[in-house]
This record gives sequence, structure tokens and C-alpha cells, in this order.
Amino acid sequence: MSPKRRIHLGIDYGTSTSKIVFRDYGAPGGETAFLVVRDGSFRIPSRVCVTAAEFVFGDDKSSAEQCDIYESVKMRVAAEVADNPRFYFGPWNSLPNGFDSLDLAVLTLWFLISEGHRAVADYLGSHTEGISVGMTMGVPMAFYNDSRLKSSFLAIARRSWSLHRSEGQLKSPLLIEKAKRLLEKHRVLAETTIPEYEIHDWLRSEAEAAMWWPFQSPAISDGPYAKVDIGAGTTHASLFRISRHFPKIPPSLAFFGAVSEPVGMDAVDRVIAESQNLGGDCLALRGLEESILRSDARACRALSSVQEEIYEAYRKAWIKTYEKIANSDAERKAWHGHRVFVIGGGSLVSKLIETVTVHPGRRQPLQLAPLEQPDDLAFPDGKRVPKNELPFVTVAYGLSNIGLSIPEAFTPDQMPPLPNMREHRARLDRDDIYAK
Repeated sequence: MSPKRRIHLGIDYGTSTSKIVFRDYGAPGGETAFLVVRDGSFRIPSRVCVTAAEFVFGDDKSSAEQCDIYESVKMRVAAEVADNPRFYFGPWNSLPNGFDSLDLAVLTLWFLISEGHRAVADYLGSHTEGISVGMTMGVPMAFYNDSRLKSSFLAIARRSWSLHRSEGQLKSPLLIEKAKRLLEKHRVLAETTIPEYEIHDWLRSEAEAAMWWPFQSPAISDGPYAKVDIGAGTTHASLFRISRHFPKIPPSLAFFGAVSEPVGMDAVDRVIAESQNLGGDCLALRGLEESILRSDARACRALSSVQEEIYEAYRKAWIKTYEKIANSDAERKAWHGHRVFVIGGGSLVSKLIETVTVHPGRRQPLQLAPLEQPDDLAFPDGKRVPKNELPFVTVAYGLSNIGLSIPEAFTPDQMPPLPNMREHRARLDRDDIYAK
């Protein structure tokens, strides 16, 4: 039997918008990754709209007069599961009768998987013989490290995949009664367990996934770096080193310190809305932060407390890193001038970029590292991703890489080589995992 041609979906299920990259491991000329586009944009709305009889997904045009709108579903799940309201800044409006926030997340992810499969089908055309498709969903590192959240989001991923395998592609709009029946049919997956080593195939830290981009970027040299991902509900800071060009030493990418804090753009929007005396949903300010902060001194003053909380993730990650490099003079000096990647929604706000490009130990300015498009990524039509859009694609790109696992470095002179991902892909040449 000839080996299967593997295609893998990396799904960055976001708070306001989601991104999907599919990677073709058997593409002519070598493996290639493609950014999924829907309605002319790679930003796929994550919100759920509910009419009297139907769920509508991927819609960012309907108003509250036309349907009930549920924003930031992912963070509402986290807030409810962890009993921590700091995760969610949206309105606590009543959910549709008979559904909970996890149900809405399952349906949303099923919709995103379906969008990925539609893109794969368009890409392959009639050449579908021997194709095997898998999926990995990203979650904030804080979710992955919390047993309750990890379990809940693993159940979301597996139930969504089960719905897709058994019921086919989700066609939006979806009748509410049909959704209720199908969710109940596939609810049993939430109660079954899988081996620990398989969880990483379904669910992966967004922070780990995002590190793969600079390692692949042709413009990034070897050396120490920081990555600060200012997302909607969390800020994650990772300090890592890239080593690719030493003779007789395997390429390595290892993190020295990583910390997540439950604060991000949702909190930024909240304090800006309060400074403007705006009522209603503060999440409506999404995308307007930079223009408001440039023109309103009150908003800038209000932002200072959130800036400190965002910077705290970076400071704590630096403390973990310093504990490992403290005994090496050469390594400490190397980290004096490490460069910083800023990704996520916060990469659009200059005040936040200024905040996180200051060395946590020396309080000196650091250089912002550029992101260049890796050679193996493109839109389905072959066009390159615009540079200003790259910070929003890094997580989905990393998630599309089967078997990616970034090791931790415990001392500067003992950076472990990257795991052999080809061996992992060979293990996945069976349907044991994604058939579940």
C-alpha cells in the first residue's frame, strides 16, 4: 500500500477572528503551507449569530437588531470553566436555550474545520486519492497548563472533529434543533480519555506554535529573542534561542522562559471605553485602539495600568531565563541586546510595542525584530502574505506543522536539538488518532 499524502490543518481559533493554514506534505516540489481565505479575507469571524431558528457562523455584518450576537466565545468558555471572570470582557448575555458556551465553541470549531476542508478540496481538485487530513487547534499557554481548561478545550477539539467526520461539513446557517441533536450525539467524547502523548496532536500551545515562524524565516539570524504575543484575553512572553549554523551541531530552537498572563486587548478595550465614558460592549472598539490612543490623552493615561500587566508576562519570563543564564558571562552579554517579536492584536498598537521593547532586566530599549514570510507559505493563488499581516498568521502556520514540539533549555550550553518531526509524521500515517 502506498503511503498516504498528509494534509494538516492548523487552526488558530481566535477570540474575534480565526486563522487557518493547511500544510500539504506531499506537494509537488516539497511541502507547502497555504493560508485559507474566506470571502476575500484570511480573518474568519469567530462570533456566533443566533436568529429565532438558526445559528450563523463566519458573519461579521449582521447587527444586534438582526440576531443575538455572541462574541469572544473562547474566552467565555475559559472564564466559566476556570471560574475566573478576568478571562472574559464581553457581555454576559443569556445563551440560547439548551446550549452552553462549550457547545457554541464546538460548533464554531466545526465550522472552521469545514472551512479548512473546503479550501483543501478547492486546492486538490480531483486529486483526492490517498489523502489523509488531520487537525491541530491552538490554545493560550495558560489554558494548556491548566488541567481544567486543557481538558475542556481538548473535548472541544475532539467533538468538533467527530462532528466533521460523521456529519460532513457544517453548512451555515445551521438549524438550532439540528445543532442540539448533533451535539448530544457527539457529547460522549467529552467523557472519554486518550493517552497523554496524543493530546499534543489535537491541542497545542499557541506560544509554542508561534516560535516556529522565526526559526523558518529567512531574515532571522541565530541568537536570543523574545516573542510577546498580545492576544485578546492573554499575553504570552517567550524567550528563546535559535541555533542553525554551527558545524556538526543539529539545528536547535529552545525556549528559556515562558509565561502567560490573563490580560490582553480585551482589557485594553475596557479601559479605553471607560476613559471615553462609552456604554455598551467595549469589544466594539476592536481595531480602533491605535487611532483613539493617538488623539486622546485620557485614553493614554487609562492604558498605563494595562501596560504594566502586559509587561508583567515579559518580566516574569525574563526572570526564568536569567536563572538559567546567570552563571554564563557570555550568555548574559548576548541577552543584553536580544530582539523582540510582537504578534497578535497588540502588534497594531504603538503604545504596547513601546512597552514590550524595553529590556526587563536592564530597562534599556530593545530592537524590534522583523517578520519575513517563510518560503513555504502562500495564499492559495500563490501570492505572498503582506508584511503587515504576518503577525496574525504565525500561530496557524506553526500549528500546521505535525509533531512540532519546542524543547526547553535548562542551561545555555545544553540546548537540545529539535525532535525528529519526520518520525512523528510517520506515526500519523494511520487513522488511529483522527478517527476518534
